This record gives sequence, structure tokens and C-alpha cells, in this order.
Amino acid sequence: MPDFGSPYYPYTRVPNGSTQLVGAEKIPYQILRYLLDLPDANGYTPRDDNSRPRVRLAKYLWYDDENPLANPLPTPREKLSMLFDPAHPDINTDAEKTEHPQGYRLFWQHITKQSILTEKTFLKCYIGRVFTPRPYFTTVGIQFEVWCGSGYETNIATDVESRSFAIEQAVTEALSGVNMTGIGAISFLRHDHTNNGSEPIYSLGSVVGRAFHCSITWADPNADISGECEC
Repeated sequence: MPDFGSPYYPYTRVPNGSTQLVGAEKIPYQILRYLLDLPDANGYTPRDDNSRPRVRLAKYLWYDDENPLANPLPTPREKLSMLFDPAHPDINTDAEKTEHPQGYRLFWQHITKQSILTEKTFLKCYIGRVFTPRPYFTTVGIQFEVWCGSGYETNIATDVESRSFAIEQAVTEALSGVNMTGIGAISFLRHDHTNNGSEPIYSLGSVVGRAFHCSITWADPNADISGECEC
């Protein structure tokens, strides 16, 4: 009798070692929410301490003027106002500008026309190259891009000469080796993904930045790998 309850009806799914990546589509948004370092229901409140990478990241993104680390940590509301809202992609009205005084600066997608036109600092995170090196385990690439208007890239007025590389460093420190619930540990090792690494990027206008790549190894939580043989 046909199994009408099967999500694969009218066909039968045969486990063959490939993962289904259930939940992987949420990775970019989950990472950006983590990088925002927000208070939570457990009583956690972020400290304004520049030795913490997510604190430095928030200040480099929020403050455009020189010496951003000398300013107070942006509030949770201010941090969230930088996170792209696809339901309201444009910021045009006075109310929208009040809600997002610095515009959107964190995106979990590749195309970000609105921010490129402003030539302000922003960070993008999206899924890169994905492949399965062995049964039941998939390597998921995570691509970051930092873009800065040339007037903001070198205006920090401290011994930090590049705002975009300072942002890359903060993100790398905040993510490297972190095991996020449900997705596994994040790696910047080329051994784990051939695209891992970083390089400078620039547009034909006056926008410069950094592109950097990390990865996670995704294991299918529902797979029976007890009989797997790595020969």
C-alpha cells in the first residue's frame, strides 16, 4: 500500500550517504544574530569591553567617524536596526530613517544594492560552495564580504589602518572554532574547505573591502552511520 505520509511520495528514498542539509538554509541569519551579541532570556547581557570581538565588530559597523572603539557599545535596538529586513528592503520615509538611523549594515544575502549606493560600511554573509567529501557529512562554505566607502576605510585615526580588515579580524575571532547549536564548529582552515581564506576586494567606484570564507562540517542528524567504513 502506498505510504501517503511519506514526504517523498510517490517515490522511495534510499539512504545513499548524501546529507539533506535540513536547517542549513538558516546558517547566515543564525551567524549574523550571533555576531550581534544580543541579550537573551537566560539573563545574558553583553559587556562593553573592547577585548571582546563582537563588541569591536558592533562599533566598527555602527560608528563611521574616527576611533570607533572609543565610543560606547551600540544598544541592542541600535544593533538590530542594522540587520537587513527583507520585508522592508528600502529605507526612505522619515519613520524608517528613525528606525534605522545608520541604514542596513548586516545582510544575509549576496545582492545589496542599497548599501553599495550609500558607500557606508556593511557586512554580508551567505552560503558559498557546498560539497560532500564523505558519506553523511557535507562541508558547507560560508562567504563573508566587508565593504567600506574609501573615506571610511582609513579614517579610524588609530594604529588600525583598515576598517574592513579590522572587521574581518573581529568576525574571525568571534567565529573560529565556535560550535553553534545545530550546525557544528566553524573552521577557517583550508584543510576543511578549499575556499577558506581571505583577500582584498574593490568596486570600480570608491568602495573597497575584504572577502573571507569559512566552513562548517554538517552531519545529517537522522543518518545511521554506525556501519560507515572510512577505507
